[in-house]
Amino acid sequence: MRPRTDLEVPVSRLILPLASYLLWGVVAVAWWSAGAGLGTGGISIGTNGLAFLGLTASATTSYLLYTLMNRVNKHSSRTRALLWSAINAMEARVGSSGLHVLLPLNSAQEGYYKLLYKERERSAVLWALLALIPFVGWIFLAAAQWILSRDITKHSRLEAVVLEDIDRTLRTAGLSGISLGNTTVRSRDALGFAAVAALLVELFSAYFLGLAACLVLIYLTVGAFSLFWLDLSIRDPAGHFYSHSQFEARMLQALLDASTGTNEAGVA
Repeated sequence: MRPRTDLEVPVSRLILPLASYLLWGVVAVAWWSAGAGLGTGGISIGTNGLAFLGLTASATTSYLLYTLMNRVNKHSSRTRALLWSAINAMEARVGSSGLHVLLPLNSAQEGYYKLLYKERERSAVLWALLALIPFVGWIFLAAAQWILSRDITKHSRLEAVVLEDIDRTLRTAGLSGISLGNTTVRSRDALGFAAVAALLVELFSAYFLGLAACLVLIYLTVGAFSLFWLDLSIRDPAGHFYSHSQFEARMLQALLDASTGTNEAGVA
């Protein structure tokens, strides 16, 4: 189950968005040349061919974005199910224990409800379609990356609180803990604010430089920035997913021990 939700995306897939970025740059230059009276029918056919290749490359970029957003959606959903199963198993095991055990368990429940309330599933299909729009799609691509970064950062932070309480409950109840590592993901808000500031300046420049120059600036800055952030979106959750691969086996074993303890208590 975990390999399907915590999907490892090869960094080599960045070649496709890079190809899309370069192709649309060539299309823009060819289009501008034809509009300036420098083109012929042959160039127009070539421009149409480049535009078709650009749309094809944009489709692959959109699919990559869909994969990244859907990966976070599935990981969050599976993690919530795992945490809820752990809390239910511990409640059955230590439900009649003393207050010193119930306090961390109640804290884990509160942390889980907070996680459940604050997390939301993003429409990977919608954002992928928006990123498919020529030129303007780079803005949507950058926005999607920022949303994706904030979601995985928030998820890792809220999840860590619940995991710490689960570990504390298990140890207090006399069971083996889950030996948590660092599951948090670094925030990229500074990059997001920088991208927004650059975009606002470039949109404002349209009053002085014209719409064409504004789109060129957006392409050169926000477009290139989106490529860089795609790389971060692929790499940033890797450590978080690796931590899950380490502690989930220990958590499942602890839940099995808790279930066995419950059964033995029932037989006694």
